[in-house]
Amino acid sequence: MLNRVAQSLRAAGGTIFEFVVAKILNSFLNPDGIVVTRAREPALRTLIRDCSNLQRVMDFTKIPVKRRCDQTQLQDYPDLDLFALIRPSQDDGLWRLLAIINCKVSFHARDTEATFWGLLIRLSSNIPFVVVTEDRDIYKPKASELGQSCTQSTRARRLLESFSDGVYLVKQYNGVNDSSLCRDIETKRSQLEAGIRRIVFDDPNIPNHTKYCQSVRPIDDLIVHLRRWKEEIS
Repeated sequence: MLNRVAQSLRAAGGTIFEFVVAKILNSFLNPDGIVVTRAREPALRTLIRDCSNLQRVMDFTKIPVKRRCDQTQLQDYPDLDLFALIRPSQDDGLWRLLAIINCKVSFHARDTEATFWGLLIRLSSNIPFVVVTEDRDIYKPKASELGQSCTQSTRARRLLESFSDGVYLVKQYNGVNDSSLCRDIETKRSQLEAGIRRIVFDDPNIPNHTKYCQSVRPIDDLIVHLRRWKEEIS
């Protein structure tokens, strides 16, 4: 399954960061029947072979757009990055959308772009919309774009907390073949097998790293949350 997902990501020309996020999540969620892939038709077509099922998934994420000039309503596809999909069960044989994942290595005033789509998607459907970020400025080093904490927050953090279902932080990796990423995946597997829950894919000790809160979490928690959201709709 991981090879098939990688193929679908390559088909759509996903960014390096999206590849990394998908690899982390798929390494732990594929056995649960959850697959993370690029939110574009070429990538989706690699996974969803049934044309009507593919169209159903794509149509479900389209946003109604009303045009004043001719007073018509259209359905436009939002600017999205990754889909978390539920693999077909034996009951219906259909792929279903579980969550939408917006990926940003940094925001640089693009937080409004993410929150705009997040708000529209949450208004038009009941699908969780989350944001995953490296918060890259802390490596320069500069201050976090999310601020020091909830109480000492930036405008970006306040908007993202309000108009998404969570912001998840991941440390910087140099692509999907980065030895440190492969090592972290194996470390996480070993911990989970031993019943240990520790943060692996983020490092809160990096200087200027923002503090976690209920809405701002390490990407390790997104693995848990996606499993829980699947249980809620199963």
